[in-house]
Amino acid sequence: MPLELGVFIGASRYGNRLQKSKSILILDKEQYRYQKFISDIAGQDIRAHKNLESNVITCVRNWFTTESNRKDLPGGEHIFSRYMQFKAELPAVCKKTKIELKELTYSDYVAFAAEWVSAEPLATPD
Repeated sequence: MPLELGVFIGASRYGNRLQKSKSILILDKEQYRYQKFISDIAGQDIRAHKNLESNVITCVRNWFTTESNRKDLPGGEHIFSRYMQFKAELPAVCKKTKIELKELTYSDYVAFAAEWVSAEPLATPD
C-alpha cells in the first residue's frame, strides 16, 4: 500500500491537471501510526478510525460531503445503522444463493450490497 499511496501523492503533485485535481482520504487505525513506517506522508490529512467500522463510515461520509460539496448526505450514524442492517441480512442472502459467508468474494459482496441498496433505497433528509 505505501508504494501505491506514494505514486498517487506524486501524481497529484507533479502530474497533469487531471492528476492534480484528484483528492485523497488516508485512514489508519491509530493517529500518527504511519510515521513509524512512512514518514514521507507527513502533512497529509490522515484520519484515525480506531478499528471501528462506525468511525470508518463517518470518516468516509464526511470526506465525500466535503469533496462533493453535497449537503444532502445523511449522517455517519444513519449510514452505519443501514450498514449494520445489511450485515445482519447478509447471511440469509448467502444461504439463498448457496454461498457460504466465508466464501464471499469481493465481487459477490459488491453485487449483494448493490442489490440490497436497490431494494432498500437510502431516504434523503427532508
